[in-house]
Amino acid sequence: MKSIKTIILVLIGSLGVSSAFAQSRPPVSFNVNYSIAQPLGSLSDYAKNTSFRGWTVGFQYALNDRLSLGLKTGFNDFYERVPRAVYPGKGEDVSAVQTRTLQTIPILATVQYSLAPADARVIPYAGLGVGTANMNYEKYWGEFVEQENKWAFQVSPELGVNVPFGKYSPFMLNANVQYNYAPFKVNEISNFSSIQANIGVKFHIQ
Repeated sequence: MKSIKTIILVLIGSLGVSSAFAQSRPPVSFNVNYSIAQPLGSLSDYAKNTSFRGWTVGFQYALNDRLSLGLKTGFNDFYERVPRAVYPGKGEDVSAVQTRTLQTIPILATVQYSLAPADARVIPYAGLGVGTANMNYEKYWGEFVEQENKWAFQVSPELGVNVPFGKYSPFMLNANVQYNYAPFKVNEISNFSSIQANIGVKFHIQ
């Protein structure tokens, strides 16, 4: 009798664990977002304009209704055109119109934790992306270009919300803000840092 009670308790415990990890939506999801990024620090000194040329796409696998792991990538293009000026050079000064650009393509492993249950009307979450980014630096002196392309470590914490289009709907509005940092150094840029806003859709698939 004691062994039967033990087996029953183990089964009840197993059901409890299973229900704790049950998912209200299919575990696989994708998101597609439009991005706006504001350069910070030395990147702002190099190219101070807000970038409206950006996007992100991501894939996630939900371990349960709260925790998910995934991958994401994206693109941002920072740009500034500086009026003609005279710059000191080696042996002689240079008069030129400068066009400054920096394109970034991150590849990040991500983790997200939802701060509300799956049936909530608004589901806030916190996330973290860690990985690498391709940095393409181009500075034009008139028709001549100074270029450097490097890969750099990048970390991107974020806060966001998912707004389902109905209870347990697999389709959601997604909006988030993330901070990007990479120890990327070239000429005027001592490190890469930006604040980025993303808005788009998230959808779960079977």
